Amino acid sequence: MEVVGKSKAQVVLESCLHDSADYFSDHHRILKCNPYCKNIDYHADLGIFQWTFEVEDPRKNPIVAIFFVRQDVEHLPPGSDVLTKCASQHQGNGQGENGGKLIRWISAETVPDISIRSENTFVGAADAEICLVHLPDNKTSVHFETNITLDFKLSFPLNLMPEMVLKFMSETIMSQIMQQATESMLCKVQADICCSEADIAARGELR
Repeated sequence: MEVVGKSKAQVVLESCLHDSADYFSDHHRILKCNPYCKNIDYHADLGIFQWTFEVEDPRKNPIVAIFFVRQDVEHLPPGSDVLTKCASQHQGNGQGENGGKLIRWISAETVPDISIRSENTFVGAADAEICLVHLPDNKTSVHFETNITLDFKLSFPLNLMPEMVLKFMSETIMSQIMQQATESMLCKVQADICCSEADIAARGELR
């Protein structure tokens, strides 16, 4: 059973493009404020990060989710399609005139061998795009979208439950993870850099 969680957020930072890009490139800084994130490792030989999250299902059973991601950072020149799309979401003049940055967290194709000893531990896929647009007055508009996919192997007695009940449980768990992660990140950003115009949307989907 594949469960997909999605989140979107937009925030304006009182920070220049360079400093904002450094902030959002720091996995430890972004994820350490998430109460569900238990550990962040970096596998230097593969150039990928390993995220470990833990939540409880409605029956208080722990569920561990592991994600392997690599990070790419790309300069966005003025007029690029991605920059234009992101800049169009911000009202005002001068957005994107000096370019921007695109940070991608991409689900890694090559991952290290890990020992999974619990039936409640799952390896998922995580992908995100963080678009940073230069604004006047040394401000930066940040737009990010995150998709997380987990393929649950349901055991007894969950596999005997009606489909609608499983759907509700799965979507609730995934939505909780994504919503909390988004809110925690924005709270951390607000604590570090003066922010305004925050807009959050998160949801879970079952496929």
